[in-house]
Amino acid sequence: MDVSDRTLSVWECDRTYPAWEYWPRIVSYLGYDPFTDPSLGRPKGNETHGVAFSLLALAVTLGQMLAKRRLEMRKTRLQCAKELKVSIKTLADWERDRRSPSEALKPHIALFLGYDPFATVFNPNVVS
Repeated sequence: MDVSDRTLSVWECDRTYPAWEYWPRIVSYLGYDPFTDPSLGRPKGNETHGVAFSLLALAVTLGQMLAKRRLEMRKTRLQCAKELKVSIKTLADWERDRRSPSEALKPHIALFLGYDPFATVFNPNVVS
């Protein structure tokens, strides 16, 4: 994760929480987001209140929407890949906006995201 042993140690021992700039690396490494529970409070935080959590609300690409939904469901990338019937690498590429799903998979993804795929045209680049 490109941090010192000491930094990792204080994170593991809950002496301080990681700064928000390390959050994406940690989420990618763990395969889920450990920071999605605001009830943990801020006694050891080192960021302005709400900074890390506000990033979830800003999901605008399909990849960000998929990652947000997976984290809200508290599922690993492997669990969601199985649910979507794709490989974990494919899901990771979608979440990182490196690849887009095929047209055939979009209705299934729409259901995963909580949309009715038959109500409107599914456009992964537009979030209402």
